[in-house]
Parts: sequence; C-alpha cells; structure tokens
Amino acid sequence: MAGIRVLIIGGGLSGSLLANGLLNNGIDFALYERDSEDTKREGYQIRLGEWAMVGFKACLAQDRLTKIVNKLGQNIGVSQAAPSVHNSRFEEILDFSTVPSYAKTSAINRVVLRNLLLEPVKEKNAVLFDKYLDSYEIVTENGRERVKANFADGTSDVGDILVGADGNRSRINAQLGLNNIVLLDKFWGFLSKGKLPYDLMKTLPQKLRRGPIITFAKGGTLFYAFYLPPKFDANGIQTDASQPITYNEDAASFYWGLNIPTDAIPDPSNVPDKLQLCLDYIKDWAPEYHALLSVTRQDKDAADIMVTQLRAAHRPAARWREKSAKSGDIKQGHPRVWLIGDAIHAMQPNRGAGGNTALADTADLLPQLLHLNAMAKSRSDNSITTAEAKTAVDAYESAMLPRAFRWVAKSGGVNIPVSHTRYPPSSPRARGVKGTDVSKM
Repeated sequence: MAGIRVLIIGGGLSGSLLANGLLNNGIDFALYERDSEDTKREGYQIRLGEWAMVGFKACLAQDRLTKIVNKLGQNIGVSQAAPSVHNSRFEEILDFSTVPSYAKTSAINRVVLRNLLLEPVKEKNAVLFDKYLDSYEIVTENGRERVKANFADGTSDVGDILVGADGNRSRINAQLGLNNIVLLDKFWGFLSKGKLPYDLMKTLPQKLRRGPIITFAKGGTLFYAFYLPPKFDANGIQTDASQPITYNEDAASFYWGLNIPTDAIPDPSNVPDKLQLCLDYIKDWAPEYHALLSVTRQDKDAADIMVTQLRAAHRPAARWREKSAKSGDIKQGHPRVWLIGDAIHAMQPNRGAGGNTALADTADLLPQLLHLNAMAKSRSDNSITTAEAKTAVDAYESAMLPRAFRWVAKSGGVNIPVSHTRYPPSSPRARGVKGTDVSKM
C-alpha cells in the first residue's frame, strides 16, 4: 500500500477510534494491544458528549456511529444529562444541568464502546494482541528515517509515525522524555459496577434516573450513576420509547466510585471486605447513600470492588520536544512519535471528560496523518521527512493541547477536589459551600 505506515500502540478508545479513521481513509497501519484478545475487562462507565461526537464523525462510517448512538444510556426527559451535587444528607445543592456552560453527556459501557470500535479493525486483521511495547527506536531503512517498535515477545515493526495511545502509564510518554503524568497518591479510589434490573432500579432514588450525582463530604468524593441503554425489538426499533424508564435490563448497570483520603486508610490491600470499608467511611451520611453502595452485594456475579489511585497530567511546556531532544537521546522529543489521549493529558474523572477529550484528539490528529500520507504517495519512495513530521505533529499539538488541558484543569488538575461548587452570591442556595467557581466549569 503506497503512502505512510502508522503504528498505533494501545487498543483502548482513542487508539481504536484512530484506527477506524486510518482504515476508512486507506492509510496503512497496525494497532498493537498489550492485553490478550480474550482478556476479561470490567465494563466501567464512560460518559459521552459533544467532543466525543467530533472524534466519531471524523473517523467512523455512519453505520458504525449509529451502532454506538444506539447503545447510549437514557435519562428521564433528555438524551443527555449533567450531574447534580449533593451533600451528605442527600440534599441537592446544585443541578449542573441548569448551568449552560456545563457539558451534558450520555452513559455507555466502556467495554461495549471499545468492542464496537475494534470490530472493523479486527475484521481487517489490523489489530495484534499480546503485544507489550518494550521500546521504540529511530532507524534508517534504505536511506529513509523511520520509527521501530520493539515488543516484549521479541518481535518488532517499522513505520513512519508511531502513535502512543498507551494510557496514563504510558511508556512512550516516558521514553519521549515528557514525563508529565503524576500519581495522585493522597486518595484511594474504590470502584464498583453491577447489574441493574428494573425491580432493583425502582428501589433506588429516582433522581438517579435524571442523571449522575456527586457528593463531597469528610474530604472524600462519591460519584454514582446509572447506565440505562434503550431497548430495541428484533427489527432494531426502540420499544416503548414513550415510557420514561423502559430500558434493556440485560445491559443496564449501576456504577459508583468513592475517593477516600489515604490518611484515613493507609493501605486497603489487606482489607477483606472493601464494601464494608466504604460503608464505614460514609457511616454518618444519609441512609440513601448506604442503600446505593449496598446494591453491590445484590449482584452475585459482580467483580470485586476495584481499588486504584488516579493519575493526572501537567501541561507540557512550550517547545517541550525541542527541550527533550537536547538530552542527546535521539528518541526523546522525536517528531515521528506522537501521543494521544491519557498518554499525554490524563485527567481525573470528575467531569467525565477524559474519554471525550481522548476521542476528540483523533479529529485533530487524523487530518495531519492524511496530509503526510498524501505527500508520501506523491513520491516514488513513499517517504516523509523529519521536518514534515515535525510540522504535522506541531500542528496537531497546537490544536490538541489547549483544548485538552482546559479539561484537565476543569477536572481538578493534579489536585483532587474535596468540594465541587461555589454558588454565585445571588444564589438563594448559597450557604457558604466552598469549592470551585461554577463560572469556570
């Protein structure tokens, strides 16, 4: 195939979406995923908004986009929703759907979305699993500068551009010399997800049918949401669309995440009952919260509560590539190696913006690859120069970085917030709640 060859490292959301864009535009590529094809992944929730749609429209065929839209969750009266903030008494402090600047989103299971994005790529045998990147290097082939990916199993591949979509623990980010992602080690995150049959859903607070809730108390943060995908008949027609809470029970789920300060729980790894630990932490909160967390016990097939610590990124300095290149290591800052998604702008999940921002990156990145591909195809050796790669990556980053790091900042930057909203002085509900100014969100 004439033109450039692109190596994508990481088969998550942004890597898979970019692969679709390359596939649909006839660009030679390979997608490498470190996990096995049959790895069982837990389908935690992701919330999609307008920025995700920008990436989808740039990369996907219409039929694929339709399949994704048909999997989006519902909220009563609206197709998209914003969270509402509650105090520990389960009293609503602020409904962000009333804030015009607050982005509205719809829920989808992360694994469902990833599988929908990977299907076309797998059909073309363009994704390889069990491929853990060990390193990359800059090489010369037949007088052409290229980039070589070396994998832990001893195999390698060579391309003109390497795209690091390897998440917030990105080896490529480190090898480029950027190192802008930090561990937020002052909190433990407890994550749970389970099935949500109709009878169970009816016993839980109705306000969750309108959208997610966020609670800040005791220095901790709770996020809770339903995923209520629409129900379709055998002909693909949505059934009972007029009913506000009709949904596909087989695919529906609840999801919650609780951030607890590490000084309250120095090491949760030795705690046998993590749910009880979470319940003990919120023991002074309203009974509704205890009911919401306790539903985890009702799904006997649910995975264990996941315990993790978040990561977030500092914005790269201006001309960071040139500064990294001064190390004398040709790999550092090299313009043939690009970063996308969490691999460059990891952010906290407070705003549901991480996935949206990563998917939107593809709309900035794909046109630059199309331009490089057109130049390569016009030449007998299908080459692109390092200077051309630099011009392209600079154009991509100049569009991506300001957009992405606005959302990193709105999501809390590298500090986990312990409160989320400060009412404008004119608000009748302004009760001295401390936190982030709504006008900046």
